[in-house]
Amino acid sequence: MKIQNINSGQIFTPPGFQGLLPADASYTSLVNGKTLDAAWGLEMEVPQNGLASPQGRPWLRIWGISLAEIAQANNLGPTASGGFTNNIFIYGGMAAGLPLANPKQSGLLFSGTIEQCWGNWIGTAMTLDFIIMPGTTTGVAGGIGTIVQPKNIVLNWKAGQTLATALASSLSTAFPNYKQSISISSNIIRQNDETGYFPTLEQLAQYCRQTSFDIIKTSGYLGVSIVLQGDVLSVTDGSAQGGQGGSKGKMISFTDLIGQPTWIENQQIQIKTVMRADLNFGSQITLPPTLITNTQQANSNLVNQKLAFQGGFSVVSIRHFGDYRNPSPDSWCTLINAVPNQQETSSVSSKSAA
Repeated sequence: MKIQNINSGQIFTPPGFQGLLPADASYTSLVNGKTLDAAWGLEMEVPQNGLASPQGRPWLRIWGISLAEIAQANNLGPTASGGFTNNIFIYGGMAAGLPLANPKQSGLLFSGTIEQCWGNWIGTAMTLDFIIMPGTTTGVAGGIGTIVQPKNIVLNWKAGQTLATALASSLSTAFPNYKQSISISSNIIRQNDETGYFPTLEQLAQYCRQTSFDIIKTSGYLGVSIVLQGDVLSVTDGSAQGGQGGSKGKMISFTDLIGQPTWIENQQIQIKTVMRADLNFGSQITLPPTLITNTQQANSNLVNQKLAFQGGFSVVSIRHFGDYRNPSPDSWCTLINAVPNQQETSSVSSKSAA
């Protein structure tokens, strides 16, 4: 994990550990390529889903800190006037030296801005807690916007213009430091000029999602979702085939799975794997054959729900769970919600902001 000051670029190092940790780490369990047995305890829950339907902010707790860290916890959070002071980068997965090591699946899980930070001391336990807002910040009002520090996003949607085109212009103006990846249906068009004003990216995402459902009423349509992943604003509605990693995307191997993939609702499957950093919202995945065989009578007529859970799926939600000191397989895992690939005609626009 890395905590970096927004203005100076300096990386925070716990008191007493200067020169002992890698230059790009604030807290870590991996030093010089080896697992640090006496590393800090860590708990985290990091959701990654569309901003139109938020599931709470990412949360992280560090155990085994010092009194000095508790005393300066407020310095890591916003200023009294609401200005943000530090970005945070969370890394995870099975790095070299860990069980089921797979360096290709280990890396950056999430990056954002520290929205709250506080220290606590109960009995002999001392902890440092973080609430994180998606999106790294380069200024006082950065991130995705809040009611206190709004982004004031303007969407100028002209008659006959696709939503993809209108969004590309709006996001470039409001978030000039973020790259864009927009892949949504070309059928989302307004018949009249419309202008909308949104204090936060979450409110814009909610408007786009509801509007897409109002215009496209095809059964099984997923609706437009906006998600901020690192420095990339991704906009998708599941209508484009291929996506990240080709038409079949990344294969989820049998050894990656924790338990059996399960259908949780109409056309949505849930998969639990060993923690991995190589999947994002909108990623394309393929599942391995299952060991469980259903009878023909029990088999559903849902798309892609064959006797074995196989076929291409699009990731619509990811949640990383971590408890470093817990030996259970569930303590260091990634929970994935995915849907069968759709066939809706799409309009694809991809752009990197200057």
